[in-house]
Amino acid sequence: MPVASYMSRALYHPEHGYFATGPRSGRHGHFVTSPELDPSFGELWAAGFEQVWSAAGRPASFEVTEVGPGEGGFAAAVLETVAGPFAAALSYRLVERMPLLRARQEERLAPFLGSGRRARPKVSWSPSLPEAPPAAAGCVFANEVLDNLPVHVVERRAGRLMEVCVAAPEGVLVEALLEPSSPELARWLSRCGMDLPEGHRCEVGLAAESFVRRAAGLLGRGAVILIDYGAEAAELAARPAGTLVCYSEAGADDAYLERPGEKDITAHVNWGAVHGAGERAGLETAGPRAQKDVLIALGARHSLDLLRAEREAASSAGDGAAVVRAVSRAQALNALMDQGGLGSLGVLTGATGGLRPADLPFTAPL
Repeated sequence: MPVASYMSRALYHPEHGYFATGPRSGRHGHFVTSPELDPSFGELWAAGFEQVWSAAGRPASFEVTEVGPGEGGFAAAVLETVAGPFAAALSYRLVERMPLLRARQEERLAPFLGSGRRARPKVSWSPSLPEAPPAAAGCVFANEVLDNLPVHVVERRAGRLMEVCVAAPEGVLVEALLEPSSPELARWLSRCGMDLPEGHRCEVGLAAESFVRRAAGLLGRGAVILIDYGAEAAELAARPAGTLVCYSEAGADDAYLERPGEKDITAHVNWGAVHGAGERAGLETAGPRAQKDVLIALGARHSLDLLRAEREAASSAGDGAAVVRAVSRAQALNALMDQGGLGSLGVLTGATGGLRPADLPFTAPL
């Protein structure tokens, strides 16, 4: 089978897939994403969503659709932060295909699901992006989702484009080079302007393009916000072995055929392909811009000032626990902006329905 089919089963099989159990992310998982590091990430993006709402004309109804919501920490931080007219307009949809993860999200978001709290935004779930209802105005937000979408893998061998597939002779998983399973693989390389050198392989993100099209089609007016690790086509083509990498309790490795269902499998996003898919779907795109710069534009430095003041007040009051909390949160926020780590993530914004990225302050140069 193509690597894309193998990856889909290894990650998302309802019983044996990597994300069928867990938790996989956060302090008790195999990796930590920005939302789990500190609530500041969701608090800052709550301001970003409000910027989109304001640019869209402050409509009476505005839906944030979060795809791949993990343990629900990002949603909780956003919902706890929003206030005033924006909170009254906001509804929040989590797109989650795995029942076990949805159950944990519902538990995390229980304070926002009760009756009698009209000031709280409405919270709902959909099992997939195609099953999410369209929104006249809103945002689609996906943090480190594209890198988990199944990818085909191709390799240039003796001048011919071949597809890397997964075979199982005698029950052992091995790679096999076969003719491409679809002519779309070669067309994708052409669209991206990728001239794959002899002996090199790369990942073909057809699913990422499909994701962008569906996200764009969901919104009448608003923005699609994609955050991920990625690179441009020339850099990806220059990597002889591609970018597939796995994460597990043992750390990171590239042995994606070992222990299927027990490892996360990711691949770098081809930003040129994503940008092109967005433009063809009617989005006006900007970026990718470094997460560090976007968070600063959303007010990260002000958040650090508030934490510094909180620490100083707690120190004066002799409240050691509060001092530790403030220091820890400041360290986490700085980690979100670390250019050698999470701060280097790319943030691509696509505006639609008459909006332009220039209408959104968090896309403006510092």
